Amino acid sequence: MLVRHGRVLLTRTDGEEHWFLPGGRVKLGEPAVVALRREMHEELGITVEDVRIRIVAENFFARPDGSVVHELGLYGECAADGLPDDGEFVGPEGPGSVFRWASAGELAGLDVRPRPVADLLLALPDHPVHLQLGR
Repeated sequence: MLVRHGRVLLTRTDGEEHWFLPGGRVKLGEPAVVALRREMHEELGITVEDVRIRIVAENFFARPDGSVVHELGLYGECAADGLPDDGEFVGPEGPGSVFRWASAGELAGLDVRPRPVADLLLALPDHPVHLQLGR
């Protein structure tokens, strides 16, 4: 997660109404911190620094087709420069994804998923947090 001036960066993809944290999948054999740096470069064209894993979330949910998913989400906090400060913007991958910054007050009024992760974003304790969602 990118946090700047008390706001966190969110993204939304075409066809989705909800927001989530930018990121992606870890490749086999790739450390989580390396994956976060790679994904931020791919999605936003930036280099991130000071990466720390802050939240581990086991998320159990059903897709619209009825299949059940067990997702293990590793959420890392990092710092970066070179992004717009206001409004919605797109990254180098094109208009399929939109990004925006959200304050704590804005987060409360947005559909951000997974919600328990969103509720922790701007008030994280100093130690990593483990969440089990949907079970």
